[in-house]
Amino acid sequence: MTVSTYLDHASATPLSEAARRALVQALDAFGDPLRVHAEGRAARRLLEEARAQVAEALHAQPDEIVFTSGGTESVTLAIWGGVRPIRELGDRIVTSAIEHPAVGGVLHTLETDGFTSVLVPVDAEGQVDLDAFAVEVRRPGTLLASLQHANHETGTMQLIAEAGRLCREAGVLFHTDACQTVGRLPVDVSALPVDLLSLSAHKFGGPPGVGALYVRRGVPLAAYPCGDDRERRRRSGMENVPGIAAMAAALAAALEDSGDQAARQWALTARLRDGLAEIPGVRVHGHRTQRVPHLVCFSAEGLDAEVLAMALDERGFRVAAGSNCSGAPNEPSPVLEQMGLPGRVSFRVGLGRETAAEDVERFLVALGELVDELRRVQAASEAAMSRYLSEPEG
Repeated sequence: MTVSTYLDHASATPLSEAARRALVQALDAFGDPLRVHAEGRAARRLLEEARAQVAEALHAQPDEIVFTSGGTESVTLAIWGGVRPIRELGDRIVTSAIEHPAVGGVLHTLETDGFTSVLVPVDAEGQVDLDAFAVEVRRPGTLLASLQHANHETGTMQLIAEAGRLCREAGVLFHTDACQTVGRLPVDVSALPVDLLSLSAHKFGGPPGVGALYVRRGVPLAAYPCGDDRERRRRSGMENVPGIAAMAAALAAALEDSGDQAARQWALTARLRDGLAEIPGVRVHGHRTQRVPHLVCFSAEGLDAEVLAMALDERGFRVAAGSNCSGAPNEPSPVLEQMGLPGRVSFRVGLGRETAAEDVERFLVALGELVDELRRVQAASEAAMSRYLSEPEG
């Protein structure tokens, strides 16, 4: 019997028990939070309690939290909504060459409306060139800069505090996509020089389809989508009260032992990185120390990534393959290309609360066996083809 081992926690995590309880309890809060009747007030109470919980987790104020439908909407609201109110001051947006596709999507939309985006390069370990970043944010007409707290594919963390300081000095709004860090590492917006910060519930034990955006007091934000006056006129559409309540509960529960979990997962991913490096043809990517504790990225040169991913799945190991968020296992990674490795397909292993040391060891054994087996099959196939092509016709 094949044992199922879920190793894709960087994509989505199981619903935590705290979130499940909060979700079930909030399902009866069907009222519209804008209404003053009893059902509306009950929903509003849950909504504001959740807002206070999320704010406390980030060391923010409740009125600085805007609820969204997830990380992608949060990123879109931050960038699109951040530059709209200050359009008359310029048209430039600075970001990195390895951001999540959500950033690329909103930048493409803004470019059709006359905005200009600038992509700052990264080094071979995936860290942004801060000297180049400083030059770009200081250029006249720069409105906003956006950098991931940690990359969604390699796990490399950016020097967000330093980048934020550079933006403050230049008078530029600064947004960070913290979807891979909130709930796993301490994130304190009272200490970090960020104006906007995105998070997503399903990354830390909350339900899918729920997220939030931190908006520092005094930062103007245009509503996206627009149509009504919810979320202090910063985001329209009726709030998903049960999902929001579950997200807040999941975040509070995750932070109770986040330090212990981070230390445990750091040791496991360190072992994973070392073990992967011992497999011929396998290369580990991302910064060895400036990284999130739960994520490891690697590639297997010369192998069909889709075949390897399916073989791992048959062995019970669920990992992400291909350019993340594309759903295409054989699609080369744009992130690795920007790190100087074009044409490589990435694999991402994401550890969670239930991941044990034996899971890591079993994965390393299985991967080593599969890589060896697939290389032998591939070599035999290539040899057979070579013989066929060398044989005289007739």
